[in-house]
Amino acid sequence: MSTGRVNSIIIVGGGASGVVLAAHLLKSPNPDLRVTLIEKRPHFGQGMAYSTLLSAHVLNVNASGMSAYADDPGNFARWVLERGLARPDQGPFYAPRSLYARYLKELLDELEARERETGRLRLIREESLSISPTASGVEVALANGTSVVAHLAVLATGHDEQPGAGQGHAIRMGTEADTALDPDARVLVLGTGLSMVDAFLSLEQRGHRGEIVAVSRRGLLPSPHRKGNPIKLDVADIPLGTQLSYFVGWFRDLIRENQKAGIDWRDVVDGLRPFNQKIWQNWPSSAKRRFVEHTKAWWDIHRHRLAPEVHARVT
Repeated sequence: MSTGRVNSIIIVGGGASGVVLAAHLLKSPNPDLRVTLIEKRPHFGQGMAYSTLLSAHVLNVNASGMSAYADDPGNFARWVLERGLARPDQGPFYAPRSLYARYLKELLDELEARERETGRLRLIREESLSISPTASGVEVALANGTSVVAHLAVLATGHDEQPGAGQGHAIRMGTEADTALDPDARVLVLGTGLSMVDAFLSLEQRGHRGEIVAVSRRGLLPSPHRKGNPIKLDVADIPLGTQLSYFVGWFRDLIRENQKAGIDWRDVVDGLRPFNQKIWQNWPSSAKRRFVEHTKAWWDIHRHRLAPEVHARVT
């Protein structure tokens, strides 16, 4: 990859992350900037997460926290209100994911219109097969036999819906093309996290009458959201680079101290959010391993929460 000035960037993956990244890059005034967004699905902005059309599949974060622009946190909430999709007085609004896909589509349409004459944005609907280094950057080979070159490439491909080649032990995800499920059948779901909740809501909305059983090693269910305000933390307050046991002890003490002041644990968890990446990067390898093995499942149910109404339907 070239170490000079980066003027051209390929984003492989045109789901939410790819579209939002393109929007941020194109805020640059650089007239020579070229952003190429490649997506194999028919529609940009959806990816796997936002391609669902089921109204029961709502965002796990309320509208005020889902802006595509970090410097304009109210962008999505305003978009919702301007279209009469929510009332200003109704409290936290957990929008259907299909609505968020519409928001991202409109955002990309606006970018396309704005950059049409500048040529700074190029959209390609095609599958990317490989990325290779070149003397000046990278080359992305496409399934149609062509290729695209740039100074830099960003992988924004998300999670695969099906196991990759050679993973014979993996269980394939069912699709609408499979044989119709007996509405009275007993259904087993492996896992009790957010994907299980999606599966439950899908079955429920389609009128499934049979028992649904979810199984996981710990049997933990994501916690519900609650209205609040994240506490303010400074990076100097956080013990970076410590062993996991010390960090967990510090964090538990922080929650207890705030609870004594009437502050909910969710506000403490959310207050740590801006520093999560820095915390992870500073941990020694031993702390990372222990976190994945022993702590991650507990962290996930507190950090990645459900809309209150969804939590009520599952419990």
